[in-house]
Amino acid sequence: MTGERPLTLVLLEMTLLVLLGPLVTGTIQKLKALLQCRQGAGLLQPYHDIIKLLRKGTVQADTTSGFFRSIPVLVLAATVAAGALVPVVRSGPPAFPLGDALMLLGLLALARFLTAVGAFDAGGAFGGMGASREMTIAPLVEPVLMMVVFSTAVAAGTTELGALAAHRGASWILAWRAADFLGFAAMLVLLPAETGRIPVDNPDTHLELTMLHEGMLLEHSGPGLGCMMLASHTRQIVAFGLVSALFFPVGLADGAGVTGLLLGAGAFVAKILVLATWLALVESSYAKLRFFRVPQYLGIGFVCALMALALRIL
Repeated sequence: MTGERPLTLVLLEMTLLVLLGPLVTGTIQKLKALLQCRQGAGLLQPYHDIIKLLRKGTVQADTTSGFFRSIPVLVLAATVAAGALVPVVRSGPPAFPLGDALMLLGLLALARFLTAVGAFDAGGAFGGMGASREMTIAPLVEPVLMMVVFSTAVAAGTTELGALAAHRGASWILAWRAADFLGFAAMLVLLPAETGRIPVDNPDTHLELTMLHEGMLLEHSGPGLGCMMLASHTRQIVAFGLVSALFFPVGLADGAGVTGLLLGAGAFVAKILVLATWLALVESSYAKLRFFRVPQYLGIGFVCALMALALRIL
């Protein structure tokens, strides 16, 4: 078992996730362009988009309440707080108790709820449609994520991600069982839904009738929209970090040495790149599903997660 992570290291890891979030999105977009024989935008294009939005003014509908302006900040704060719970370069529980994987999922669910509230508050038809669809998908995703967490936490006896990664230790690959394979398969199915990508959603579409997450952002503009986009990028890398902490804790440092921390950061970047490549391959290989077919797709993840949890308990 490794030692505790100091609060300064936790805050540094959280900042690293926020800074790398747009780069991960740019990498996925670039990989998709290469797979589709296109040049595509640069890797830093998401950063340019956020900076451009932060410099613009805000246009707000007359039907919105005073709470609408605070929605982007609250969504970003909840997503960033979730990033503080993900071990990036070092395993072990934090010195200051912040929460565990259940808290992480709760913060992501809170961010999704606030985003939907903002879409409903604006009173627009397309925003309300996107919010209702997002809230339909959420009950199919979040319980399955919890079952995956429980299936891995049963063996470790804890739901704290840093302690869970430390429990697996260096022999993580030798300790894999059928439940681990099923849980990982469930996460691969759920990642497109959690990150708002094909075949569940299309982050590049401009057709209001087909949008889920993007439809909830139509009423936001300027700095508010910039915060929502940054929260979306951060949510994506947090989901990747959750998968790597649960199933691939390789590379996480077990000490406070600079060399170990740098190796841990390099290993984390490599794992995120593999998961980003997976999403790019999925988006380039499949078309977006009809909305009423999405529960059937997510049902595959539910079955895998349920079987993984049953194998751990039985």
